[in-house]
Amino acid sequence: MSKKMTRRDMLKLSGMLAAGSFLAACGAGRAEDEYVVDLAKLEAASGNVVVMHFLHEFTEDHVQAFQAENPNITIELADAADATRFFAMLAAGTPPDLYRTMAPDIPQFLARELILNLQGFFDVSELIAMDDLAPANDNYKANSPTEVGRGPLYGMVKDFSPDQSLFINQKLFEEAGIPIPGDEDADRLSYDQVAEFAGKMTKFDGDRLVSYGYGPEYGWIGRMIQNMIIENNVELYSPDFERVILKESPDATEAVRFYHDLAANKYSHSTISPSPNGWMGTDFTAGILGIIQYGFWFSAMADTETSFVKMLPAASWAGESRNPCTTATGMVMIKATQNAEAAWKVFEYYNAGQPSIDRAMSGWGVPALKSQFGLIPQITDFQKQAYKVVMNEIALNDPPLQFNPYLNNNSWNAVWGPNFDLVLTGAIDFDGFLTNLENEINQLIAEGKETVEAAVG
Repeated sequence: MSKKMTRRDMLKLSGMLAAGSFLAACGAGRAEDEYVVDLAKLEAASGNVVVMHFLHEFTEDHVQAFQAENPNITIELADAADATRFFAMLAAGTPPDLYRTMAPDIPQFLARELILNLQGFFDVSELIAMDDLAPANDNYKANSPTEVGRGPLYGMVKDFSPDQSLFINQKLFEEAGIPIPGDEDADRLSYDQVAEFAGKMTKFDGDRLVSYGYGPEYGWIGRMIQNMIIENNVELYSPDFERVILKESPDATEAVRFYHDLAANKYSHSTISPSPNGWMGTDFTAGILGIIQYGFWFSAMADTETSFVKMLPAASWAGESRNPCTTATGMVMIKATQNAEAAWKVFEYYNAGQPSIDRAMSGWGVPALKSQFGLIPQITDFQKQAYKVVMNEIALNDPPLQFNPYLNNNSWNAVWGPNFDLVLTGAIDFDGFLTNLENEINQLIAEGKETVEAAVG
């Protein structure tokens, strides 16, 4: 039914368009933003490249192998686990050339004009063909900070997973009298079923936890909620991205309640029922966790340690089949680099050269290049079953989530954790929990907006 637009609606729309125009102007997707590649200069690239990465992923062995093949380029490593140092380096005008990042950070980096448009490099690459890029790389495409998923490339994933996949302990399912779910799209569990099964698999011996039902990655909580409610075409943020909408959104409220109730009932790990092994992944491989929600990368750990594991498609919130890559760990080039050509050589080597082949063969994630999918281990029955599931999930071709350009990868986790402890220990009620989440996230959004505006003048 059509609705007459009121003056209030007109004012609201005007505000949305104004905010959208500001973000759209923040340095992404414009032709003049693309770095113009000089092939002669690229061929003769030399100098030092500072790579800020996790040092167990980009290792000294990688440095030595690259430098042996490229004697005119040296690599200096810095630890990307130290985010404070990264921003201090930016402020000092001495940023790294290459930086390990994740999809939720890309909109803010674009809004602050921190990263370089690499489309020109991709276009001339002999190792990376555009049509060979796996769908998760769309998290690094953008026409603006609020239009991620299309446009020029600002980076790429090193490997990826459809992040909401489930791994189940078939033994605990059988002991609880739960039929083992199938692994086809039609067998996809609902979140209500996940909660029901989690309750049936949680057992205590007095105060001692014997087994529990569900392990979510709370560090990803914002993107998990966002992915759930979008099944009902409900957005987590206002159109101008200046507010998170929780209390006014029945879907968002119920998504938050889902995680609250599971933890309050001790069906999932929390401050009132800690992980017996210190991490839910170890709880799963130890055989005391029924369902863990992680990406395909976890299959490598599960297959190494267990014989009772089965991989399932992501659960559904509203009957839709969805399982996008919401982490998309990868690499970008900092716009202030003074040596883009040498940096690209390192970028290309790590993301499409021998290190990428080694990662693909390890099974710790899906390769960034479709041509490497066949390198994923398919030896054991479980590996074959997991490969089938992950390929079906990738085939859904879900577009990237549009993350808030005023928040970073850790914003939600920083707010959720302390308040989750408060509500579970009874210091606040659920309404207070929801209020605190909304108010504190909105405060971070306001601070992030100020940072973006200051950065771009």
